[in-house]
Amino acid sequence: MRSRSSLLVPVFAIAAVACDKSTTPPDADVGGTYRLTRETPFFDSGCEQDRLGDGKLPSKTRFTLVAARPGCWTIKLDDEDETYIVPTHVRAE
Repeated sequence: MRSRSSLLVPVFAIAAVACDKSTTPPDADVGGTYRLTRETPFFDSGCEQDRLGDGKLPSKTRFTLVAARPGCWTIKLDDEDETYIVPTHVRAE
């Protein structure tokens, strides 16, 4: 018979993989394709704003990196709109 603690290990491992807790962006590759891993606020005129954003991009939104500064990326969405995001929940494609 297995102990209860040995049954909990796989559950915690699956939960850790399923949750996106990463806040470190991948390397910035201008021209590279990325995808959001969580709903993310966007900004129409740069990231250094004292507000929550101009709207939110849904999880799994695909985009191309146009420019990158520490803490702020200029991105081009597939519909050709350009906007700014703080790249905390992003993965490279």
